[in-house]
Amino acid sequence: MMRVVPEAGDMTKVALKARAYLPSSGVQPNSDIASVSYADGTLIVLIACSREQNDVSGLKITFPDVDGFRLLDEVDLVRYWNSSDFPCGSHLLEVLTGGWGMEENTLQGFEHTRREWLVVTGNACLSAFCQAEPELAEATWKFQV
Repeated sequence: MMRVVPEAGDMTKVALKARAYLPSSGVQPNSDIASVSYADGTLIVLIACSREQNDVSGLKITFPDVDGFRLLDEVDLVRYWNSSDFPCGSHLLEVLTGGWGMEENTLQGFEHTRREWLVVTGNACLSAFCQAEPELAEATWKFQV
């Protein structure tokens, strides 16, 4: 569904409202996106949550039939963290309002309904447009220099 947004370009009205999709277990400051892989419409994001010597523990998030994604440093998303409805402590959020989708709607001057997800780490963060719920799995691997 698309409709014209009257105040196109006014980013001051963009505020994030999201819900934690995973239980809030805390996002460690040194957690990071270890890899991003995209092929045939499927996006796979590997999050490094902790490391003990050469053993890395994390999370594998698979977005089937993804419509778009972007990866940014968490500093570029301060306006999200400062939103009163930002749920802290979860590596995966479902964006309910605001976010990248609303930013694009505002900038483009029309509204396009999308389901948006936000992968949160202590460093890089990733937004994805995907109608389906992501598949989640624990992941472990050896750290390589």
